[in-house]
Amino acid sequence: LIVDKTSTLTLGKPRLAAVLPEGDMAEDELLRLAAALERGSEHPLAEAIVSGAEERSLALPKAEDFQALTGKGVTGRVEGRDVALGNSALLQHLGLDAGGASDDADRRRDDGETVMFVVVGQKVAGLVSVHDPMKETTPEALKALKAEGLRIVMVTGDNARTAKAVAARLGLDEIRADVLPEDKARIVKELQAAGARPWPRP
Repeated sequence: LIVDKTSTLTLGKPRLAAVLPEGDMAEDELLRLAAALERGSEHPLAEAIVSGAEERSLALPKAEDFQALTGKGVTGRVEGRDVALGNSALLQHLGLDAGGASDDADRRRDDGETVMFVVVGQKVAGLVSVHDPMKETTPEALKALKAEGLRIVMVTGDNARTAKAVAARLGLDEIRADVLPEDKARIVKELQAAGARPWPRP
């Protein structure tokens, strides 16, 4: 049984967990810029960031030149500044190093949170992390499926550290992380080629 993480194992209602600025960037300013950019996105993680900013009553300016980069993040201009928000693949795409924010990111991922770096200009200005709680029914459901003899594979676009933390809590020992949407069908075919068969088996 191949399962996604978000909205399958989790509630699919992520909430802002932390805002961690770097250097002289203020926490509310970092969140304000990130949320302004994410207002143009329909992704659940974007909604969590925007909601977090609204809960702090932050005024969100309009983002221009918004662009979504599949599997990486989003870019645009906010108040004349180039702003980008996304994962490690986005930083590689922009030719940037996470620097000190990398350790903070790993700590949050080890808690099962999804981390996004915020880039302002050509510098990593900090990160925001989002937590998507597990469904109350998930542990028992997985236990029942395993009892039926199913092999369960979690396939997610999330970072490997985050995926491992979630999998450890659920007793799942097989995961595929950092997977782009278009790669999920390929993983199904690879597992089938290796002998996996649909359930229920005849």
